[in-house]
Amino acid sequence: MRKFLLILIFASLALPLTGQMFSGRVIDKDGRPVPHATVYILEIKSGISADAAGEFTVRISPGTYNCEISSLGYKRSRLSVSTKGEDISKTIVLEETSYELNAVHFSGRGEERGSAIMRRAIAMAPRYRYQLASYEAENYLKGTMKITRLPAIFKLKSLKGRSKLLLNQLFLVESFSHISYKTPGKYTQTVKAYKSTIPDEMSGGDIDLLFKSSIYDPEIMDMVSPLSPNAMSYYRFVYQGVTNESGHVVNKILVVPRKGNAKLLAGHLYIADETWNVTYAELATVQSGIRANIKINYNEVSSNVFLPTSYNVGVNIDMMGITGEGRYFSSVAYKSIKENSASRIPASVKVPSADTNFTSKEAGRVARETEKAINPLPAETSLEIKKSDPNTITKVDSTAKSRDSLYWLEVRKVPLRNEEVKSYLGADSIRREFKKIEQDDSVRSQNGGKGGNPLQQIVYGHKYKIAKGLSFSFGGLSKVVGDFNFVDGYQLGQNFSLEYSAIKNTPVILKPAIYYSTSRKKLLWDVNLNVRYAPLHNGIFSIQAGSGSQDISSNNATSRFINSYASFFFGMNPVKFMANDFVKISNEIDIASGLRGKLILSAERRSVLFNGGEKSLFGKIPATNIPENIFNPLFDNHGAYTAEASLFYTPRYYYRITEGKKQYVRSLYPTFGIKYRGAFSGGDPMLASFGAIETGIRQTIRLNIYSTIGYSVSAGTFLNSKKLYIPDFRHFAASDMMVSEAEFENNFMMLDNYKYSTPGSWAQLMINYHSDYILLKYLSFLNNPLIGESLHLKSLWLTDRGIHHTEVGYSIGLSGVIKAGVFAGFGGWKFNSAGFRISIPLIKELK
Repeated sequence: MRKFLLILIFASLALPLTGQMFSGRVIDKDGRPVPHATVYILEIKSGISADAAGEFTVRISPGTYNCEISSLGYKRSRLSVSTKGEDISKTIVLEETSYELNAVHFSGRGEERGSAIMRRAIAMAPRYRYQLASYEAENYLKGTMKITRLPAIFKLKSLKGRSKLLLNQLFLVESFSHISYKTPGKYTQTVKAYKSTIPDEMSGGDIDLLFKSSIYDPEIMDMVSPLSPNAMSYYRFVYQGVTNESGHVVNKILVVPRKGNAKLLAGHLYIADETWNVTYAELATVQSGIRANIKINYNEVSSNVFLPTSYNVGVNIDMMGITGEGRYFSSVAYKSIKENSASRIPASVKVPSADTNFTSKEAGRVARETEKAINPLPAETSLEIKKSDPNTITKVDSTAKSRDSLYWLEVRKVPLRNEEVKSYLGADSIRREFKKIEQDDSVRSQNGGKGGNPLQQIVYGHKYKIAKGLSFSFGGLSKVVGDFNFVDGYQLGQNFSLEYSAIKNTPVILKPAIYYSTSRKKLLWDVNLNVRYAPLHNGIFSIQAGSGSQDISSNNATSRFINSYASFFFGMNPVKFMANDFVKISNEIDIASGLRGKLILSAERRSVLFNGGEKSLFGKIPATNIPENIFNPLFDNHGAYTAEASLFYTPRYYYRITEGKKQYVRSLYPTFGIKYRGAFSGGDPMLASFGAIETGIRQTIRLNIYSTIGYSVSAGTFLNSKKLYIPDFRHFAASDMMVSEAEFENNFMMLDNYKYSTPGSWAQLMINYHSDYILLKYLSFLNNPLIGESLHLKSLWLTDRGIHHTEVGYSIGLSGVIKAGVFAGFGGWKFNSAGFRISIPLIKELK
């Protein structure tokens, strides 16, 4: 009973308690509500978005007001209301509208007429983007979200508590902000009031992202706008009729993506004739199972100045077993506006009249020239990308989260429904439950998400906090078997880690590991000390020492993890091992922005290894531990004192500083590299002696929103090879395994690991073309934004031997997770082999 009374009291606060409240309901001629209609009040330049029941409410001062009520599919209606202090309630009836297929100024088919209209709108877009020098506005926003179904995994005991709190629970957020805008595209948002039932542990996302965008921008919410200078390349525009709205002739244009893609929008734009501005936008986007339907209403807030006055966004989620729905409303009231005198079309640029031919190329040119004239790009002096958008500043009033119900009564434009009232009443208890769950998860996360009880710690390992900034961890029973191969047999032991992180961005990690080889009857050990320093220069210093088995190749595409499973189950041993006792010191650091240097010094004692008596699970005897190589190199026991120095430079490499650490982001230029490797014997015949130099260039170029092309070219030679053993040959990343971790882009997939490793000269080329649409993605069941397709061309040339290996291939899948492909290999122009390959790079993260 007490809870019921609280709901009644809370609900009453959402209703008008004092005078001067203008509320009402928008319906059609049959009495049915018109959902999400816009009520625009001319005198206060305020747009109010009605809710799903067509209801709205707004506080006004005594006076007379002229209102314009609109909704897509209905004729705009005008209404005048007066108040001397009393409440006003109105029922507004809208009539349906129809769009006539009149020729107006254009003839031809719908698509031709639609394109002709949109070319002019595209040409005029920069003018409307910069039409205002500044404005001041107030924005009320309300958003709701409800999860209606969760996948079966949430039935697990560890997730059941979270599932109970999420399922069928309405989450609500409201905000009231003051927006200050200055051209070009600079927003200052001051949040005056904020209320939410979303727990702090959950993210509500940037709910204001759409409202800080403009339909006239080349991109809107990271998608290509239908008014972008390049829009004709990505969209088809179909003319669907014309109507008259408040003295303006308005064309209805269907927006159709040329290819179904998450980076494009679909729906309708309503374009005013002659002025070519947007009066309505009704657009939709689908991204990874999330569909958003966006409606934006524009009103003439000043003479020939049409601005968005209300936004309505419906969201439907259906992905990976999760379903849900949400809705966002936003109402904008403009307090002042100032036009930008510089936003006129330059005299040198002409937009042809409606009865003149105007091509897509000309429309794009006019848009770009207008943009350049109105808003010339400033000279860039800094390569740093600020953490927050430099064009958006958000401030939060100190009292924003403590506003009382009377304040919300003043600013709220959409009345609260009963379910929303209940959401506010239950918010505190949900927050407490989420906090408890997060605390339990924090304990579990120390154990890699495997749980925190003693048994799970023993099985999966655990990380223990010893002191402030000091922690100790071990691998657990799951890491007792470190590896299996036919040289060592089973490696039985354990790995450990000691981490000191009291100094921000300067962690010191010591990782010792000790294992016993069942076949060699020998202890294998490794100790690695890694120190990160100078976070603004990405410094990494490490010292490593050990005694164990090591891949003969320093650039193998087949990992020990894959080799272990291939050996155990199938008797395959693509990785060939040598014994190596070593000490290695390395240091790498950004010498200057975009210029990275690395130095490695090592001392090694290498020995030949042979297979022991181990067999595969099914008794298969493996091949020998001798690598197949065209140069038939001898491998004697020897030592090596080696040094490697490399420099890589990327011009104008943009970066951002995140929590005091430098992170490189992008560059329009390629990366250039040079590397020298050498071994110094001092005349000792048992030590390696050689010198090799290599140079290369690599780059990834974005062709359009669908496609990128990446290339990598490198070449090198041994300057001397007085005493050169196969571990120091130039090895190439290759794997002829059907399943591997090797990514298709950077590895040869039809080549043995060691076959073409060379002591001479070489040149290597890799070209990868990635696109959302090449072949199989045109099939509807594969048309998923997460899936991409690729074409591959890779070539290796051993210049001193005249050997030329080339591969071509096609692949499809989730980049960085799993991909499948078909490849063909050629020796010169002669076909050698073909095969099906599966790449699972995700394995690297799961090990």
